[in-house]
Amino acid sequence: MLKRIYSILFVGTLMAFTPAYSAQNVSNIKQIIKKDGKIIVILKENGKEKRVILDQDALSKITAKNQKSKKNNKSKKKATKKSDKKESKTKASKKSKKESKSNSKSSKTKVAKNSKKQKLYKVVSGDTLFSIARKYKVSISDLVKLNKLGSSRLIHPGDTIKIPSSSYLEEAKKAVETNNKTVYKVQRGDTLFSIAMKYNMRVDTLRALNNLKKKPKLKPGMELSVIGKPVKTKKKIYTKHIVRRGDTLWSIAKRYGLTVSQLRMLNPSIRSRGLRRGAVLQVSKAKAIRLSTLSSKRRIRLRGLLSRYTQRGSYSSRGSRGVVSYAKRFLGSRYVWGASRPGAFDCSGFTQYVMHHAKGRMIPRVSRRQAYYGRYVSRRNLRPGDLIFFDTSRSRRGYVNHVGIYIGNGMFIHASSAKHRVVITSLNKPFYRSRFMWGRRVN
Repeated sequence: MLKRIYSILFVGTLMAFTPAYSAQNVSNIKQIIKKDGKIIVILKENGKEKRVILDQDALSKITAKNQKSKKNNKSKKKATKKSDKKESKTKASKKSKKESKSNSKSSKTKVAKNSKKQKLYKVVSGDTLFSIARKYKVSISDLVKLNKLGSSRLIHPGDTIKIPSSSYLEEAKKAVETNNKTVYKVQRGDTLFSIAMKYNMRVDTLRALNNLKKKPKLKPGMELSVIGKPVKTKKKIYTKHIVRRGDTLWSIAKRYGLTVSQLRMLNPSIRSRGLRRGAVLQVSKAKAIRLSTLSSKRRIRLRGLLSRYTQRGSYSSRGSRGVVSYAKRFLGSRYVWGASRPGAFDCSGFTQYVMHHAKGRMIPRVSRRQAYYGRYVSRRNLRPGDLIFFDTSRSRRGYVNHVGIYIGNGMFIHASSAKHRVVITSLNKPFYRSRFMWGRRVN
């Protein structure tokens, strides 16, 4: 035992003090002898023996160094153990936290799964979405959304369909249990669908809540139980309407809260072309109100014009000269189809207006009816103030579609659609001479 200790000490001393022997191994030491407080070490090198003598001081130094190194090693070991313990503790705490989080998440997901448990149904031949929805008392729209069936809504035998957890009956029961009901008074024009949309409900829920039949008769003043509060919906402001088959001026005007006159005012093309399928009409109510205010201002101006035209003696002179002179006051007025007012006329509107204000006779509004009012006059017997009628159609179908007032000397005054104004034209022009039909005298 002593030999081993001394050999280790000796090797340490050799490494510390004698660099010549630092490379020697423990196997080279042959014998260690202790005499008079000294240590003699016998070494074998290259077949020869050598002796190395060490003092007690050297030994004490070596032992002190060894003790220090041992202490350092122990402290290092303790520090490493402490750090290992801390690391293990932190790891354990992290793991516990993670586990607790995962447990809480799993519990939450379990709760959510339990709350949102969905039934699965296997489609059998002969099944439809309607029959499945009716069986489980669920709406078809919910089935389509949950199963992402799309617009085709096709199901095949063997398919598994998810069925929503909450049905309209459950919603109705919850509302009854929690007293989450409000009373709605049915108004005129209400339907189950409109009420359900107003309160963001299903029609089936509304029906189940009030124990109604499939097609109930709703009467104004009837009280219905509804869930929640009415949803505020913004009214769409429509500005255009595309004419469809079966549309009329009255139906379009009623749909957009306009009058027929306002609709005509917004769309002047209606007067000339009429309603055509696919035509785009202006239906802005604000614009119609603006135009009606403008038209009222124009009427005030026209009244001023009328006061100028209707001077004293215009009504008293009921002869042919009075009619001609009164008609000439409107020379240059615009031609507008369907108009019969100062500043804008069509052919029959012009003759009606003049006859009414100059002669005091109210004749029909349309030229084909005016053609049979009064006494027949041939072309030879025409006098100033007589009405004259023409067929201006290309195919010359033989019916009246234009009218004027004869003013004498082969001339007549009329609202011309070709000239776009009230003009005086010669009756001897080939176009009018060939298309003249007859005259009428209004007494």
